Amino acid sequence: MPGDAGGLIIDKQVAAPPQPGPTPSANTTAPTPEPVNASAYWNGWFVDGTGPGANILIANNTYTYTLDVAAFNYALLRRAPQSSGVRADAKFEDMIADPKTSEVVLTIKPLVPEGSGLRLGDDRHSYTIKIDLDKIRHPDAVAAKKYADGSISITELSKQASAGSIQIGLTAESQGCATIAFAIFRGLQPLDHLVQRVSIGDTNMSAPVCDSADPVQANALSGGLNSLREVSLGMEGSGADVTAAAALHIFDFEAYSMAVFVDGRPGKTPVYGWQTASSVVDFLRTDRFQNMILKARKDSADKKPGSYLPAAKELAKVLFSTKPGNSTEDDAKNAWAALRAIVRESTGSPVVVVRVASDSTGGQNRSIYVPLGILGAKGADPVLEKPIIVVQPMAIERYPSRDKCIGDWMFAVPDGLENVPGAVMPPGFFPTKFPGMRISEIEKLRRYLAATTGSAVSLLAPPATAVGFVVLAHQDEGAMWFGESTDHIIPQDIEKRFPSGSVGIFAACSAASAKGRNTELLQRLNEQGVDTLIASPFTIDAGYGVVFASTFAEIMGEVASDKPPPTILELFDRTVSRTAQKFKDRADADYSELGLEYVLLGNPAIKLCVSP
Repeated sequence: MPGDAGGLIIDKQVAAPPQPGPTPSANTTAPTPEPVNASAYWNGWFVDGTGPGANILIANNTYTYTLDVAAFNYALLRRAPQSSGVRADAKFEDMIADPKTSEVVLTIKPLVPEGSGLRLGDDRHSYTIKIDLDKIRHPDAVAAKKYADGSISITELSKQASAGSIQIGLTAESQGCATIAFAIFRGLQPLDHLVQRVSIGDTNMSAPVCDSADPVQANALSGGLNSLREVSLGMEGSGADVTAAAALHIFDFEAYSMAVFVDGRPGKTPVYGWQTASSVVDFLRTDRFQNMILKARKDSADKKPGSYLPAAKELAKVLFSTKPGNSTEDDAKNAWAALRAIVRESTGSPVVVVRVASDSTGGQNRSIYVPLGILGAKGADPVLEKPIIVVQPMAIERYPSRDKCIGDWMFAVPDGLENVPGAVMPPGFFPTKFPGMRISEIEKLRRYLAATTGSAVSLLAPPATAVGFVVLAHQDEGAMWFGESTDHIIPQDIEKRFPSGSVGIFAACSAASAKGRNTELLQRLNEQGVDTLIASPFTIDAGYGVVFASTFAEIMGEVASDKPPPTILELFDRTVSRTAQKFKDRADADYSELGLEYVLLGNPAIKLCVSP
């Protein structure tokens, strides 16, 4: 923005140009000149945007998104919210401060989650950007001033002042809140991580509030490697973001997988990056890993010690191993040591954020859910000394404010399931007293999920109380059923709009499996307002699912008046513990670790509403 007397205020980003100094004496050796400027900023904007703000788009339109890096945060130069900017990570600024480096080549991998409402213009997996560091060290203040006073466009400013840029085609498919992330590497080393938030409406003025009460510009672009530890991306959140103890992100490129681990302990090496020896996504899709889990469950029920350890150790090897001689081998070893130290030093179970993104298909990256909790399996010489709390994101992250709570419950629990004997589901297996309502017939469940009440409500309307939706059903390839597989519900049948903050719990079947189309039901529920889901990527035994669902309802009835109210994570932990105790009492079987197989997707901190 213009300063006094025609000067330029650039948010303290650029030091004043050096003034001529006195001529040194003949015997004085001139010192090595220091960089004039050592701060860099990422800037993003939609070239074809017509909304009132840099991050507001209109559904069914296609845009060109420009991402550049410069010495200026463009959004601070001009009052009109035409772009979004964020300071580059310290690792980037370390390069600027090194006078021996004049140019670097970076790899930028855009990530658009499947079902997020955005779509990349093509399946290009990554972009190469050449950075001229001297253009950051010696910024073009004249061009910045011209942009500030409206003399040139943002495109012209970028041509004159940026150190490098890329352009990406994007289509806004549906209204709502969405994100595009950018994983940035220098060779095989992680250098930065950006998240561009967008708000998509049917018109300029119908875009929903995402991020804050100001939908025009607030925090539209965020960055920094440490932000990888954020449990949420902050969508629709007025409450403080939760920062995890550590984060593990897997980027599955076309020819190889990259892993990034972030250590949240103060004073430690913050980030490690390595090339995995094989594809993590391919491993998670194999029958071999599924069969190891099934064997572990059987051995555990038979009270064999360390039943889950073989699966835990193999998963750890796949995640934290490189090919011999790979230049990132030390990072892989150090990241593994750091994770074990974090768990060992934690007083409780530390929270670890996990994100796995496959290569782009049809312009979107499929989210793969990793049962990293398996690493907390007990036994002699355990992988980790105690359990960890693993949180993974949903495609659409609408994390609501802290005053949001679950006030209504619906239990989709039948009296019987296909091929499940009556001895497993005897009359009266489900408690008679529980909060909320129960649906026991598939046709009634179909009508409940097809309900359109609330679907036409403005996205700007005050949110209703969140809903808890507990499902006990068979599920496979994107369909779920009770009595007969031919009488099923598919994702397209779900048109009910759930209030934001709603929670879904799948008590049986492999709803979160990386194989086939198993995650389609979860994705559809997420699109329709469900922000937290608890499910398993493995085939859960129906007998366990029956006890789990009835126990959850039982506990819900007990905690309805608890103050402070429990979180969904606390409810899940209590349900797993009591379910295991019931199996021990009834059949002398050990299912205490079966809860490790579940994954928690979305916001773990959503609470029950306090009963009056």
